[in-house]
Amino acid sequence: MFMYRERCERLMDGAGCDIVLLTDEASMRYVSGFTGEGYVLVTRAGGVVVTDSRYTIAARAECPFFEVVEWNAKGYYRPVMDAVKDARIRTLGFEDADLSVSEWSKFEKKVSRYVKCKPIKDAAERLRRIKNDAEIELIAQAEAIGDRAFARLMLDLGVDADELGSIGSEVSAYHMATPMNAIQTTEKQLAARLEFYLKDEGGERLSFDTIAASGINGAKPHAVPGDKLLCQGELVTLDFGCVYMGYCSDMTRTIAIGEVSDELGRIYDIVYEAQQRALDDITPGMTGAEIDAIARDYIRDKGYGKYFGHSLGHSVGLKIHESPGFSSKEASVICPGMVISVEPGIYVEGVGGVRIEDLVVITDEGIEDLSNSVREMLVIRTH
Repeated sequence: MFMYRERCERLMDGAGCDIVLLTDEASMRYVSGFTGEGYVLVTRAGGVVVTDSRYTIAARAECPFFEVVEWNAKGYYRPVMDAVKDARIRTLGFEDADLSVSEWSKFEKKVSRYVKCKPIKDAAERLRRIKNDAEIELIAQAEAIGDRAFARLMLDLGVDADELGSIGSEVSAYHMATPMNAIQTTEKQLAARLEFYLKDEGGERLSFDTIAASGINGAKPHAVPGDKLLCQGELVTLDFGCVYMGYCSDMTRTIAIGEVSDELGRIYDIVYEAQQRALDDITPGMTGAEIDAIARDYIRDKGYGKYFGHSLGHSVGLKIHESPGFSSKEASVICPGMVISVEPGIYVEGVGGVRIEDLVVITDEGIEDLSNSVREMLVIRTH
């Protein structure tokens, strides 16, 4: 309860308003504990959760620090109207990055005659940048689910448990492999098996749509799994994550179907080394741009700079993509308690692609890697 009061006070300090309207799901959950649909009005003393009859019982249990109001025929924004009519309320902050133009237009017509409306920009999101120990533990649990799910998939594909490191030993103790013949498996089927294991290991839901991109499809960083069969000599990029108690995980591994060409092997080695250099050199106090440059400069020096088009990483928490990140334009200083992905990649059209991604916690000395799946190339035997 104290935690939510403290978060309300921090939000009000950052927003500079008398009252704040939260509409983003992650913002509402972080400040109030509310996980349903509706909105939250925040003051320094607490606030009001406004929702409908589907969520009122749950809201009362989740948000003891907040009044819970069920909207009715009088209107969706009636509780806001009641609040802003208070003579002491002069400015109302709103999440301009979340409300659509249409929603804002309807809302402004109702309240602008009572108060001045002020966009709070990223004030709510900034509260979530540095995670506390409890949040880090939940993200670690979510990432561990991904580790176990990936290990189970690899065992099904015929990878020996000892090739998977400590996770392989842990998972092989209880997992009865359901063999898959890689070259008779489609991208969709591979993704579906992985998603089943993410749920079976304790994930509430996926944190994003799973990527399974084989062969030349690997050159598309956000490829959608299709009916293409996996083929001998190809690389397959698997990007996956789940949600555990509201917090997201994110991990990418690229595997080989049999022996691959020298070019693909070289690309893999370059991405692996670029990631390793970033993992070794990340230090609190650096900017996101400085960290991005560690991996980007190495890939460029190896001749593949134009094939690495995305940022090195993004923060992860209640949302899969949060700020700050590791990008060439990120001026924010990286601080202990931030949880950020490290995911260099090379994508060559007509050839294929490689991405390796770990999720790390920034510590006082450097990082703690939350991803425990082996990063070396796993080769799936096809005969």
